[in-house]
Amino acid sequence: MPVAGKNGVRIGIAGWAMPATLSDKSPEAQSHLEQYSRYFNAVEINSSFYRPHRRHTYQRWGASVPPSFRFAVKMPKLITHERRLSRCAAELGEFLHGAAGLGEKLGVLLVQLPASVVFDEPVTRDFLELLTAQTTAKIVCE
Repeated sequence: MPVAGKNGVRIGIAGWAMPATLSDKSPEAQSHLEQYSRYFNAVEINSSFYRPHRRHTYQRWGASVPPSFRFAVKMPKLITHERRLSRCAAELGEFLHGAAGLGEKLGVLLVQLPASVVFDEPVTRDFLELLTAQTTAKIVCE
């Protein structure tokens, strides 16, 4: 089972689709996520960028991987690309409520901004204050 080394390095990809050569197709086979977690110790949940997931879904994902596994959850595009970090308190609260279903397996929240965004310090500060007031998760910004 892969685990983070002493330096805390985690290796994963965006999504857990398995190539046919590694995927077990037997009736007793584990889910793709469970199979993926045999090879990697982290994964990015990229689908959260496009659509919301229920808290129960996050809980199920967290329960299906080893204790040392971690998820990077991408912030919804509604928040980052459409609202551009402004006027998104309700949407942020809903997203964080769902992602919190991962419990201790929530590694980081990924804030991916569009290339076209111009840095606006007051907007960014207000958003990060709102975000850090609602979660203790680490935040990665791209």
